[in-house]
Amino acid sequence: MVFSHVRPCALMELSVVLFQVVGVASLCLSRLMPWTRWAEHGRIGFVIALIGLGLAGACCGMHDSEFGLFAGGTMTALLIGMTIGGSATDAAPANRLLLSAEGTLAS
Repeated sequence: MVFSHVRPCALMELSVVLFQVVGVASLCLSRLMPWTRWAEHGRIGFVIALIGLGLAGACCGMHDSEFGLFAGGTMTALLIGMTIGGSATDAAPANRLLLSAEGTLAS
């Protein structure tokens, strides 16, 4: 069988790369198309990618592989990419719509 010669460490390193690609793709989905139904799929994929990167990076660290560092760096970059920038709700226009406390006087 072909897969019998594959090291377990190589499979963990491959899973780190896979979760990195999924994380970047889901970040692009959720940030570039925020008002579509794909944005929710991107957020779910983002959380799955972060959990997967954490677990795969920890397993790579147990095998003394440098991919554990790559996983941690990717997690940091993905979290910064998700938290930086504008949000879907903007509070500034709500402040401009405040009405006067006096109301309209009848003449």
